Amino acid sequence: MKKILIATLSALLLLTPAAAAQAQTPVAKKNVGITGMWLGTNSGYENGIYKSSPVRYTITQVNGVALTGIKSWMKGDGTWSDPETFQGVLYKSGEFHAVDNDGYLVGKLISPTKIRATYLEAGEDQGALVTVLTKASRDARR
Repeated sequence: MKKILIATLSALLLLTPAAAAQAQTPVAKKNVGITGMWLGTNSGYENGIYKSSPVRYTITQVNGVALTGIKSWMKGDGTWSDPETFQGVLYKSGEFHAVDNDGYLVGKLISPTKIRATYLEAGEDQGALVTVLTKASRDARR
């Protein structure tokens, strides 16, 4: 009996996050118009050194509140980094959360064409950067 109870509770705990995500998507705004290129800057400290550099995020696909795309940033030598994939969510409230290979972007859509966020990265390249993005194009292929 105890094994059945534990198995049932475990199954409920595993299903709860999926049910919550499914329940949220239909009532959330369908992020129409956010695909395309977003340009801006990252400014803050990385490994104790202040930096400010151009950054671009291209949102390529949207499914309800979930989205995916690629990002790159201007390196010190003036060339763009290799593209890095990111995934995120943009809620009806305007809150924006994304993750890439080694960091997190947490912020808010403050207008239909502007995102203000904080990029956080731990480890060897630890940093905390303010990211301000402005919508540059609707075309995700640019």
